[in-house]
Amino acid sequence: MPSIGYLFGRIRSMNTKNMRLAAKRIAGEARRPALFVLADMAWCGFRYGAGYMDYELFHFWEKSGSQRATYLTRGRNNEYVKALNDRGFWKLFEDKPLFLERFRDYCPREWLDIRSAGADELERFGTRLGEFIAKPPDASHGDGVEKISASAVDDWPALHARLTQSGSALCEEVVRQHDDVNAICPGSVNTVRFVTLVKDGTPHIVATYLRVGGGKRPVDNFNGGGMVTVVDRETGVILYPAVAKAGVVYEEHPVTGKHFAGTRLPMWEECREFVLRAAVEVPEVKYVGWDVAITPDGPTFVEGNQYPGHDIYGLEPHSPDGRGVLPDWEAVYTLKELKRIQKAKK
Repeated sequence: MPSIGYLFGRIRSMNTKNMRLAAKRIAGEARRPALFVLADMAWCGFRYGAGYMDYELFHFWEKSGSQRATYLTRGRNNEYVKALNDRGFWKLFEDKPLFLERFRDYCPREWLDIRSAGADELERFGTRLGEFIAKPPDASHGDGVEKISASAVDDWPALHARLTQSGSALCEEVVRQHDDVNAICPGSVNTVRFVTLVKDGTPHIVATYLRVGGGKRPVDNFNGGGMVTVVDRETGVILYPAVAKAGVVYEEHPVTGKHFAGTRLPMWEECREFVLRAAVEVPEVKYVGWDVAITPDGPTFVEGNQYPGHDIYGLEPHSPDGRGVLPDWEAVYTLKELKRIQKAKK
């Protein structure tokens, strides 16, 4: 059960209008009164730390109590972060230039932070690479990401000013992905989300998901128009169709026609070893969602997330038995252990 402090915090920040709209949508599908759905949402928030978006994403109205107890909800995900990740070290992951510098051995590509570089440096950088990615140094969900071709730029000071004003201050060399991954969706770098927990100095991979662009934007983020599917963390084989945020299920990619389930991702053992090695680099941050791009030369990080989102874990089409992923997390740290860790910090 989530802490009282968390529950009161969620109540204060709750968007009641969106909650009511979600209840109305669910009521039509579940054929139950919206008031009943709202009451059940509130109970799930109290009992399982589930927000109203969790309730909808994970189809909680269809789940029994024992099934609901297996889901990594927003509240429970927060408990893992609070217990395992020292706030003083979050900046190493939140600020992308700091991350690229700290994990430079894992990110062998050129990058430029125009917060400390002028238009001339940007022009030399862009001209040398031919094309590059511009993004906010602290953005999430793929917001503000764009690919820029040097040949299309006729005024570098103006570009520098635009990127600075928009907040897209980080410019990076484009990651060239492995042909097998590129074949799924060439319009985006399709990354594998590896989720790791470190206990007593030993890293554990608890989940792996492939995120793929939808074909309209150069990002693969689930909340930015992309889609996600589950990968077997031992073999690298995709297990299910992909799912978009709106709930649309794709047996094949809508642009390339590439079939998802049964496809084996390349260099899987190299990826596993790569992530397990990185997971112990910052001992103060024990719970990380790593976004790994697979290149012809091996894996590289796009970024690391010290506050990994939980919304792609346990989506309805990926949970045919009606159960969530929490048991995989609790195989390393139980919720009771997290409470003891937090209590010891006070």
